[in-house]
Amino acid sequence: MSIVALSLLACGTGATADSGPVADYQLHLTPLVPLDQNPLESVDRIDLLLDSGVGDPLRVTLDAPASGSSAEATDLPALEGTRVIVEGYSGGELVAWGRSAPLTAQNGEVEATVFVSSPETLGQLGGLAAPGAYGAGVTLGSGRFVYMGGVTNKGGAAVYGVDTVSLLDLDAPTEGLAFAEVGTMPEYLDAEGDTQTRRTHFTATPLTAGDAGQVLIVGGSPTLPYGNSTQITSDVRLFDPETLTFGDALPSKDQLATTRAGHVAIANQQGGVLVWGGFSRASSGSISLQRGGELYDPVARGFDTVEGTTGAIGVAVGDLAEDGSLVAGGVDLTDDRPSLWYVSDACVIISLRGDSSTCSGMEAVAAQAMVGLSDGDVMSFGGVQPNGSLDQTASTAAVKTVWRYRKASGTWDEVGKMELARAGHTAVRLDDQFVLLAGGSTTWGPFVTDDTALSCVEVYDTVNNTSTMVGTCTAEDVAGGMPSRALAPTAWFDPDLGVLLAGGLDGVNDAVSTASFYPIAR
Repeated sequence: MSIVALSLLACGTGATADSGPVADYQLHLTPLVPLDQNPLESVDRIDLLLDSGVGDPLRVTLDAPASGSSAEATDLPALEGTRVIVEGYSGGELVAWGRSAPLTAQNGEVEATVFVSSPETLGQLGGLAAPGAYGAGVTLGSGRFVYMGGVTNKGGAAVYGVDTVSLLDLDAPTEGLAFAEVGTMPEYLDAEGDTQTRRTHFTATPLTAGDAGQVLIVGGSPTLPYGNSTQITSDVRLFDPETLTFGDALPSKDQLATTRAGHVAIANQQGGVLVWGGFSRASSGSISLQRGGELYDPVARGFDTVEGTTGAIGVAVGDLAEDGSLVAGGVDLTDDRPSLWYVSDACVIISLRGDSSTCSGMEAVAAQAMVGLSDGDVMSFGGVQPNGSLDQTASTAAVKTVWRYRKASGTWDEVGKMELARAGHTAVRLDDQFVLLAGGSTTWGPFVTDDTALSCVEVYDTVNNTSTMVGTCTAEDVAGGMPSRALAPTAWFDPDLGVLLAGGLDGVNDAVSTASFYPIAR
């Protein structure tokens, strides 16, 4: 695979012009492309946009170089914290896009790399430092992404938790485009008072008030929470994205009122964080479930219990903007038969202050994916809807159904279908119109992992209620969209770059380390 070298030459005499020193530098900009594609191979024109952050970017058009040679631009101004945006065109169509980190160049030679890929196409990256599922991803901004914790498998003789923290930098990428280990998860006390570092099934939620810019780390367990519930924790602490360090655990009075793992969390418009559902500690080590929630006050740095009941596992949450958060569905154990699960049709709205009210009209569903829209509505995608109870050791088929909660009327409507039936998948809102849906499985059960995980990714149009597959992919494809099948893949969204997908379960029991990126050219 050939790599095009882009050389920016700002040749000057070294004399001083009225406007300041004349730039006299050579910037060698090397594009790094996905492992499975080279979008620059087919271009007939390359545009470089020099974006200083002031005014419109300076656009320089180059002829596409021959294979293995270099494209050059000359007589350029000095670069002072300037991003170089690379656009590659074929027949007038944008087929390659990327942007560099801010660069400074006045004199001499400067070397830099830039990640270039095909817009709205999945490209394979190097992957996680180790296989991982049910960890947490944090978007740091400026093309930087962190993955922490997780497990390497879901079954077998032993389940191995992970205590590593890894970083991927696509703003200043290195060859291989892979995550690199940068730290270790902090020590915490589980429900038995034992010290742990391995952590899985926890949540990491960016704060926008109080400790704004920090990330709230809540709950978790060193192994699968239904394997040994006595190890589930109520630990809460902050993570600093700037220094990649963890703070001390919050005082006991400010931590969760109950231990939780496998829960969900969402930030509301006021900056609070709603934590809902999950597994909890049982004194016998058996399964205990949480059906309600707690709301974190970012100013007081503590939690208040929130009234309301839904399922405990496979619950979905969505942002209702100024109206708070919506919680719906999930599964819970039946009272009379502990080996049977029932799917909940409950729908609860939690206001910004923590008051709760019910909403109705949506069918019973679990393991769906939910996103809030810019108009305050919420959309729910797929999940499972078994007719009656679900046996603890069984799974059930997923559905394609898409629902929309209309804030104005307070009702749910069925509005469309996905391309594939999915449950346990990931949804990311790209903009005011489109939602990316990735991975999941065509069957789902709380404790069951069938060999039915999906590699496919599709984009749903929330205005026209249509869905389009990214690339060519079917439910049978092992790597038709993402590089491997992935139940519960971790997703990161950088609004200036796109969506990163990594990890998840392969559909049997093992976690995967593969990663892919879906760029959005702006």
